[in-house]
Amino acid sequence: MDNKIFIQIASYKDPELLPTIKDCIQKAKNPDLLTFGICWQHSSDDEWDNLDEFKDNPNFKIMDVSWDKSLGVCWARSNTQKFWNGEKYTLQIDSHHRFLQNWDEELIDMFYKTNSEKPILTSYAGVYEPFNDNKLVNSNPYKMVGKKFSSDGNILFYPQDIPDYQKYTSPIPARFISGHFYFTLGIHCQECKYDPNLYFSGEELSLSIRSYTLGYDIYHPHKLVIWHEYTRKNRTKHWDDFNEENRKQNVIEEPWHVTNEKSVKRLRVLLKEEESDIDLGEYGLGNVRTFEDYEMYAGINFKLRKVHPQLINGTNPPVTYDNLDWATMETIQKDYSFEFDLPDYEYNNLKFLYLGFKDSDDKEIYRFDVTDFTEKKIKVEFSSETQPIKYIWWPFYIETQWGTSVEKLLL
Repeated sequence: MDNKIFIQIASYKDPELLPTIKDCIQKAKNPDLLTFGICWQHSSDDEWDNLDEFKDNPNFKIMDVSWDKSLGVCWARSNTQKFWNGEKYTLQIDSHHRFLQNWDEELIDMFYKTNSEKPILTSYAGVYEPFNDNKLVNSNPYKMVGKKFSSDGNILFYPQDIPDYQKYTSPIPARFISGHFYFTLGIHCQECKYDPNLYFSGEELSLSIRSYTLGYDIYHPHKLVIWHEYTRKNRTKHWDDFNEENRKQNVIEEPWHVTNEKSVKRLRVLLKEEESDIDLGEYGLGNVRTFEDYEMYAGINFKLRKVHPQLINGTNPPVTYDNLDWATMETIQKDYSFEFDLPDYEYNNLKFLYLGFKDSDDKEIYRFDVTDFTEKKIKVEFSSETQPIKYIWWPFYIETQWGTSVEKLLL
């Protein structure tokens, strides 16, 4: 099936599903070469959530699931993979995206510019606003950067601009795979089957390590070809429905936190952070590279729960070590508390507040976007190999966008 692209979409009560499908088709250079596998988790009460126009289309395979029977995003993605039918490529996305014109041609072109036999193109996508005339907020591509370990053994990621991306003519090496956007060979659907027992946290780390040990090379695109809606505004999340109240009323079998606890245990076994009688079976590691190969490549020690400074800074892998001793490696731990100092009237038009920390070389070493203004104070904790010496407040308004930034020294 030369150049056919199998598109995997897991959707949960999403008003953006239909617009996403239509934009994907309309913006493709070769829409006739697209096939879709959709796990459609929806409520019969939502009349807008309707896929009737695609049900008789041979290029669409749709798993129709009542919302209360859903088991989470990884379970849904596991089911979309089963619809793969030998297509040469696959694209996994969420159900809330917008696309660049001729996105399919662009991805295939970048795919071969990697010069890898088994590349994966992936990253956090750009930002679009469905409630602002589908505005595409940015044109700069992102890389995925890990900052520190979470309490459950996962690594916390955030997007970082690719510096001087215009100078690149091909994708750049990467450590991590985004669940909401990756493009690779279609056979990945068989070789790296999603673990349906994972819930949400750990999806991307599991996907990254398993793909790498199966022989896939991970890259971030040097061009932005896809945009994502991050806010979840006016969109019901799985954990909103799978709560204790619905369990008590026998609407669902178990609340999300119980499912997540089981999922986290599986993740820690995969990451070799703890021993257990859990058998991962076909959802374990590959045999082309080792788990330790991935740790060295990415700059992570899972047993000690430490990350290399080059990972924190977003330096392209593979990591260089210079006789680094993991047992003694420490990064600078910082804990700051701030109070917002904007006039009260500005909060009505405020979308988010950028809070950035820079070192003595004026390099950004940490960024946090404040979106909750119910309490006019915030506590920030992060790790860095360099000492932050200043921070920047920068408001982003709904109507006028970026406001006036305020830069202050850290005492």
